[in-house]
Amino acid sequence: MAAKSDAKGDAPTAEFAGLDPELQAQLPNFELFFRTFGFKRVHGRIFGLLVLSGQPLSSREIAETLELSTGATSTTLHDLAEWGAIDSDFDSGRRCHLHRPVGNTLSIVATVFRRREQVVFRKFRHAAQSTLEYIVERYGAKDPRVLTLRSIISSCEIAEAVMQLVFSSVERALGDSESMLAKAVNAALKVGLAVPARLAGPDAKARAQLASHVLTKLDEEGRSSSRRREERE
Repeated sequence: MAAKSDAKGDAPTAEFAGLDPELQAQLPNFELFFRTFGFKRVHGRIFGLLVLSGQPLSSREIAETLELSTGATSTTLHDLAEWGAIDSDFDSGRRCHLHRPVGNTLSIVATVFRRREQVVFRKFRHAAQSTLEYIVERYGAKDPRVLTLRSIISSCEIAEAVMQLVFSSVERALGDSESMLAKAVNAALKVGLAVPARLAGPDAKARAQLASHVLTKLDEEGRSSSRRREERE
C-alpha cells in the first residue's frame, strides 16, 4: 500500500492495516470503562482504537475499521475533542484531518470529571430549585421542607464552585512542569513503571507494600530534587 505523509509533515505514515486480533480484543475494555462513567460505548471504542492503532487515523479509517457510519464517527470524534481526549490536525497531502489520543491522559480525567460532576450537581440543583418554588407557592415559605431544599441548593452551589477551583488548579499545575503537583505525578508514574511485579498482587498486604514502596520512592525523589537544587545554588 502507498505511504502517506502524516499530519505534521514528518515521515510518511503507512496505510492503516487494522489492529492485531489481540489488540482488537481489548476494545470492549475501553467501551466498558467509558460506559461506566456515563459515556456511550462508541466513545470508548473510537478512543481505544486511536490508542491501540499506534498511528494517527482519518475519520474514514476509523469508520471502516469499526464499521461505523460517517455521522456517528464524526459526532464521536467531535465529543472526544471537546473533552480533550484527542488531538486533530489537518493533513494537506491527504486533504483530511488525522486524529490521535492526547499524551497527557490526566488532563482527560480532569476535564471529564469536572464536566460530568458539574452536570450532575447542576441538574440536582435545578430540580431542587423547582421543587422549592412549588412548595413555597403551594404550602408557604414556612413549610419545613423549605429549609432542607435551600440547604441542598446551597450545598450544590458550593460543590460546583469547589470542583471548578480544584480541577482548574490541577489542570494548570499539570501544565506547569515546575509545579510540585506535576513533579509528584511524574515521580509517581516513574514509580509505577518500576514497581516489582511481586507487589502488584490483589491482596491487602501487597497493596500496603505497594503504597509503602511508592511513598519511599517519592520521598527519595524529593530528597534528590532538593540536593540538586542546593548544588545549583
